[in-house]
Amino acid sequence: MRMQMLTSILLLIVCLVCFATPGITSEQSDISNDAVQLRLTISRFDNDLQKHLKKALQTGPERIIQCQNHPDTLENCLSGPFRDLPKPPVTIRHDTSGPNSKPTPLVDLRAAEERFALYTDRVNTTNDLLSRAGLALFVPPRDLTPDIDDLRKRVLAVIENRHEDDLLFEKFVLIAGMLVVLAGIFGGLYLCLRRFKG
Repeated sequence: MRMQMLTSILLLIVCLVCFATPGITSEQSDISNDAVQLRLTISRFDNDLQKHLKKALQTGPERIIQCQNHPDTLENCLSGPFRDLPKPPVTIRHDTSGPNSKPTPLVDLRAAEERFALYTDRVNTTNDLLSRAGLALFVPPRDLTPDIDDLRKRVLAVIENRHEDDLLFEKFVLIAGMLVVLAGIFGGLYLCLRRFKG
């Protein structure tokens, strides 16, 4: 009787863990995939920006602009103080050196946000330089803010759900532990009463 009760409690705990974990894991995987797609989209935008920047440079390389603190040609400016603009952007990777090297939804979100911030900064800097040179920006800034906001909401939801699941699991384990103790006490009393009766 006591063993059956203990077995039932353990089975309930196992079922709770098994049913709670797949949903969270699936959502984390979806978030990670969407974050990767966002970064790939931004990379394509950045490649377009580089191509059009080169076209603009071919159109007016000798245009004089205020390059930082002194006037200079657009070509010299882009090969000098702003030499990072025509180069491929830095690829952001997950930090695998720490103890928590496994990517999490929050890490994926931060990587996407940082990648978008870098792209936006490059667009603004390029737009400023070309406007000073009297050239039009061939690639308008792309607004991915709604996608980033949606990803942020989903990450917050996963974190909240995980916290709620952890609290629920702790309560369940506490109740299960109390039931095990009560089952042990009543089982002991039952055995004692049987001995006295026997």
